[in-house]
Amino acid sequence: MSEVGDHPEVSAQSSSGARWLLAGTAGCLVGAGLLLWIREGERIFTDGLIAAIARCF
Repeated sequence: MSEVGDHPEVSAQSSSGARWLLAGTAGCLVGAGLLLWIREGERIFTDGLIAAIARCF
């Protein structure tokens, strides 16, 4: 049986795909944050939002 690690081209493609996926995810999060900032401005920094973010951690 052959393993994925036996084929460097498959491993490189998988690594490249994972990087694109992470970059796309980061881009979407930044875009969503900018959209929220544009629409809500300084109102997004309310006690409710800060409490919701704190609950995530």
